[in-house]
Amino acid sequence: MGTGPVRVVVAGGAGGQWPRMLRALLSGVLVLALLATAGCSRLGRDRGAPGLRPLETSGPAGRLQEVAPPPAVQQLRQALDQRRPQLAITAPQDGSLLPSGPWTLRLSGSDWPLTDAGALGLGAHLALQVDDGPPRRLTAETGPGERFELGVPMDPLPPGSHRITATVVRPWGEVVKGPGASAQIRLHRVARNPLALPAPGSPQLIVASPAELTAAEPLLLDWLLLDAPLQGLREGDARWRLRVTINGDSFLVDQNAPLWLKGWRNGSNSLLMELVDERGEPLNPPFNAVVREVIVEAGTARPRWQGGALSEQELAQLLGMAPAPAPEPASAEEPEAAPEPEPEQEPEQEPPDKPEQEQPEEALSPQASAPPPAPAAPPPASEPEAEQPDKPELGA
Repeated sequence: MGTGPVRVVVAGGAGGQWPRMLRALLSGVLVLALLATAGCSRLGRDRGAPGLRPLETSGPAGRLQEVAPPPAVQQLRQALDQRRPQLAITAPQDGSLLPSGPWTLRLSGSDWPLTDAGALGLGAHLALQVDDGPPRRLTAETGPGERFELGVPMDPLPPGSHRITATVVRPWGEVVKGPGASAQIRLHRVARNPLALPAPGSPQLIVASPAELTAAEPLLLDWLLLDAPLQGLREGDARWRLRVTINGDSFLVDQNAPLWLKGWRNGSNSLLMELVDERGEPLNPPFNAVVREVIVEAGTARPRWQGGALSEQELAQLLGMAPAPAPEPASAEEPEAAPEPEPEQEPEQEPPDKPEQEQPEEALSPQASAPPPAPAAPPPASEPEAEQPDKPELGA
C-alpha cells in the first residue's frame, strides 16, 4: 500500500457548516467593533476631544477696539436691571394666514416703562422686527410698574411666510435677554412657504444693533439668540460661535453679551454677522447670516445716554418716572416765531396807503367847505324882498 497523503472528505452533515458560521461570526464582531469605534469617535468629538478642538474666540481685529459703555448707559443699566419685564404677542395667533391689506399687531407686557424722553432721546421702549428687517421702535404713556397693552398698525406683508419678533429694549438699543422678554410668531399671506422660515426650535440670530439711534462712536453691537443651545455651563460644551466681520476684519464671540466698539470708518461700514457651530460651519443656514450697512458721521449730535453722567432729573425722564422736557421748549419757541410774520405784514399794508390816495379828496375839501355860502345866501334873499315892494308904491 502506498503511503501518500490521505485526503479527508467531509461530505454532507453539520460539520460542513462550521467554517461558514465562523466567518459570519467574525464578520459580525468586526462590524460591531467598527460601529462602537465610530460612536465613541463621535461622542468624543461632541465632548470636545483634543483632536477636534472647537474654534477659539478672538477679540475685535484691525482698527476696531472694544471699549467700556458710556457713563450714562451704566447708570441706566443699573436702574433697569432691577426689572423683570414680560412681553407677549396676543394677536394674531401664531401661524395665522393674514388677509390682504393693513393689519394690527397686539402686544401686552409688564414691568417695563415705555418712554420717549423728547430732547434727551428715546427712553426704555419696545422693538418690532419683520424677518431680518430693521427695528421699529414703540413707546407709550405707561408708568414703570404698569401693565401695558398696545395695538400697533402694520403694513401689509408680502406674499409668503414671515417672522414677527417683539423685544424689550433699553434706551440705547440693547435687547433684554431675560426669560419672557421677547416673543415671536410666524405669519403667512396668500400661501405658506415653509422654506422661507427656519425649522421650529432651531437656532435663530436676530441683529438688534447697530441701529438708527446714533451715528457717533462708540457703537453698540448687540443681538438676540432664539433657541440656541446653552453653553458655558461646563468646560467643552461650546456649541455655537458668532462670527462678526466688519469691513473685512473678523472675530469670534461665544458670549451672548453686547459689545461697544470704536474704530469704525467715517461714512459707510459693512457688517456681517454669522451664527456658526463649534467648528466654524454655518448653523441653520441661510437664516443666521445677516448683512447690515452701518453709517458713522463724525461730529454728529449724540443722544443724552451716549454722554457723561446723568442728573437725577434726566435719569428719571429716561426711565419714565418724570415728564419729558420737550414740550416746554417747543411751546416757548412757537410764540417767538409767530411775531416774525406780523411785522412783515404791517409794512405790506403801508404801501397801499389808501389815505394818500384820498388826498385828492382833500383837494375836494373846498367843495366840502360849501357851508360858507350858506350864510351869504340870506342877505340877497332879504334885500330884494325889501326893495321891490317899495318902488312900485312910489310910482303909483
